[in-house]
Amino acid sequence: MADNATDRPRFGVGTIVSHPSFGRGKVISYTEDSYVVIFKGGDVAQVPFTFARMTAEELVGDAETDRVKQAMREVMQDYGWLEVDLELGKKWSGGTFKMIPGKEGMAAKEMPIEAFFKKVVSVRDKLRVIEQKINAHKGLSGEEKIEMQGHITRCYGALTSFNVLFASKKSQFSGTGKG
Repeated sequence: MADNATDRPRFGVGTIVSHPSFGRGKVISYTEDSYVVIFKGGDVAQVPFTFARMTAEELVGDAETDRVKQAMREVMQDYGWLEVDLELGKKWSGGTFKMIPGKEGMAAKEMPIEAFFKKVVSVRDKLRVIEQKINAHKGLSGEEKIEMQGHITRCYGALTSFNVLFASKKSQFSGTGKG
């Protein structure tokens, strides 16, 4: 990494930027010397930190903190301390989850798809904790454990609609297959 301050990122991950050739985009990560930006239409480009003609429309986060976090994630993944399979599929990165009400006059609700994905993964993590607690519970009979496990499996099945978001099939939800 270069020592010159102009060779470091000025914009944090999530910052909305304007590029003279590519238009409006969002910083989604960094390489050693460039921003990784997703532009409207899903095009992803690397823009050097030194490219002064890219400007921020909406600053988000802190570039130095984001670089440290990214480096830590990479190291943790390299040593198997993070489950890499829980990645959002690249085609969704920088996208928006939009809920449009069926009733006229009601406002739509939008959120970054990354935030929605984190919520889906959080539900899965909580279901796994519940499964472990049920299986370890001394006061439940085998039949009760099987019954509760069946409810959890059906919850996983209901969540299969969100499998399209995962980068890896190994991370996807699976249910009983019985609807």
